[in-house]
Amino acid sequence: MYERFYKLKGRPFQLMPDPRLLFESRNHTRGLSYLIYGVERNEGFVVITGDVGTGKTLLLQTLLNQLQTQHLSIARVAMANVDGDAVLPAVAGAFGVAYKARSKFELLDALVAKLAPNRSRGSLLIVDEAQTCSPEALEELRVISNLQADGQALLQVILIGQTELRSVLSRPSMAHLRQRIVASYHLTPLDADEIAGYIEHRLEKVGWRSGQPSFEQGVYARVHEWAGGIPRRINLIMDRLLLYGYLDERMMLTVEDLEVVIQEFEDEFASDDLALDDAPAPSGTHSAVSTSANTSVTALTDRVAGLERALRRQYGDARADTLLAEHAASAEQRALVDALLRVERLETLLSHAPDETPRTDADANADASQPADAETPAEPDASAAPAAEIDDEKLSWSSQSRFSETEDSALTRYFRWGRRYE
Repeated sequence: MYERFYKLKGRPFQLMPDPRLLFESRNHTRGLSYLIYGVERNEGFVVITGDVGTGKTLLLQTLLNQLQTQHLSIARVAMANVDGDAVLPAVAGAFGVAYKARSKFELLDALVAKLAPNRSRGSLLIVDEAQTCSPEALEELRVISNLQADGQALLQVILIGQTELRSVLSRPSMAHLRQRIVASYHLTPLDADEIAGYIEHRLEKVGWRSGQPSFEQGVYARVHEWAGGIPRRINLIMDRLLLYGYLDERMMLTVEDLEVVIQEFEDEFASDDLALDDAPAPSGTHSAVSTSANTSVTALTDRVAGLERALRRQYGDARADTLLAEHAASAEQRALVDALLRVERLETLLSHAPDETPRTDADANADASQPADAETPAEPDASAAPAAEIDDEKLSWSSQSRFSETEDSALTRYFRWGRRYE
């Protein structure tokens, strides 16, 4: 919409990673150098970690573009919550090896036969969402990475994951895998002195000329403050700021304009008691609960996006669209999730309520009028939801299915067993 108004050749702040728009920050430049070095080793593991939105996928795509001339055999798999037994079939399938009705030993032989002819150039396996892999799955990947022929490794593995992957790899049980990591890098947010370069670089890549639009002094600093230096959040707010400028026909965008956009953005999420990514929340108990829930929802949303990308790579866009449409949530399912979230929020609020309700003078007089040895009736447990509110056939939980204190627990329970209520 705003591209024509500002005479741009494309959208500078699109969310889809585009290597052509890569800004070579100190962090990304160093990270890319480490990764190129690691891939040139043609063995072991290369690890990329970073918080949500820091540019892991963009860095990887830039690396792959630079490797195109090396004729590597490259396969990519998403292993969200895959157990150990499913790893080898997933890897074999990614490289085009038939895996059905084959034993593990037969499958390993077939995979070796597939990779061996390319050993001089190398084969690369990229594992997305690696922070969700079980220890058994990671150990299976380590075993597969040991495949060799004539003294040459047949497969190198790149693990891409959120910051939690570093904790997983630091466990004592992961010592054998750690010893096979030839290069690793952790992406961090942009520094404050890089924000202007990042924004203007992306604008220039789509034909921006200074002044169309221009930005008041202080805009960049406020963007960095709100986004915390995370590129995806910078893209989100800058895209919305340009849209705001187009709608109001503004060539000069001010800090005041940015504050309006930020408020609109946060109001959209506040209506559901959520915040965008790691945006600051109001102080108090509710702030802590919202921040925790927000982080969980962000991670879940990011994971869904990764799985959808994997689905499209596996089946192609047309077939993937059909499958996604067939498995779209029904109105009844959405209503169920909404009910779970509402119960979750109510229980969370009750769990943070004061231990005692405020006492009045009438309460004190009533206590004084009772005999000293009179037994006071037990107060009902305020944290327990009234039976009438949840005594529905669709919400009958066992004692092992109590609600936790984050909203994603409700979503997790729904995706685990919710389809039986269709």
